[in-house]
Amino acid sequence: MNDQAQRLRELARQKQVENTASERVVNAVPTELIKCRSIAVTSGKGGVGKTNIALFLAVTLSTARKRVLLMDADLGLANVHILLGMAPANNISHFIDGDCRLEEVICRGPGGFDILPGASGLEKLANIDIGRLELLQKEFSKLEKDYDYLLIDTGAGIGASVTQFASRADTVLLVMTPEPTSLADAYAMVKVLYEKGTRKIAVLVNMATSEKEGTETFDRLNALVVKFLKKPLEMVGTLPVSRDLSRSVRRQQVLILEKGQEQMAARVQAIIRKLSGLTFTGRQSFFSRFLGR
Repeated sequence: MNDQAQRLRELARQKQVENTASERVVNAVPTELIKCRSIAVTSGKGGVGKTNIALFLAVTLSTARKRVLLMDADLGLANVHILLGMAPANNISHFIDGDCRLEEVICRGPGGFDILPGASGLEKLANIDIGRLELLQKEFSKLEKDYDYLLIDTGAGIGASVTQFASRADTVLLVMTPEPTSLADAYAMVKVLYEKGTRKIAVLVNMATSEKEGTETFDRLNALVVKFLKKPLEMVGTLPVSRDLSRSVRRQQVLILEKGQEQMAARVQAIIRKLSGLTFTGRQSFFSRFLGR
């Protein structure tokens, strides 16, 4: 009888240990793991067509019935709304200051994607008190759950604000051109992002005169990165020089939505397929990582 009682006590203790271990595992899993995939569209230098490419991606994903939020995170020159001929009443700064709700900042872009305009207010987050920061984090993370993709149009260059945005995304799409200066700046960006722990960097060569030139441009960059940084890059595509782009910019329209741009649209679709094929493991939401202290 005593042996039986002893055995029952041992089983009870074992069960308690197992339950405690299970609770630890459950508690170790971040509650804000979500399915929204964040892609930072960035560049080592300005003038490479980064913002237009972010718009191409947003339109194409939205056309494919994906829920897309494009965040204008260029602190120096927030211009997504300008390229679209829009004049939003609010931007992120108004929400951070408590002047409006987050949903009042968001506006609808052509093709059905949403825009979070004018990210200049995000630089204020460095000095915000912890209570307000936690509230903002909850609101931003809640927002992500409404979308399949969060596209972050960063500024250009390797400044702290740019690399902060890019390094927190699930995937970085680095836009470059065949120009020698673009190659040097792209390498500098890759180096900084790898140092910050970025795991995935995809490269898009824009304004190439041919597919061959685009491939050769990527190969030169990748050779440098592999030699000195020991981590290969992923090429997701080449976009050609377009004489129609400047016209569409002047008209404040997205090029691939215009007639006669089926070939360009098909190229963007292929780029998205390659981006989607990159390994993606669900982590915390972008804003949880970005706002975490």
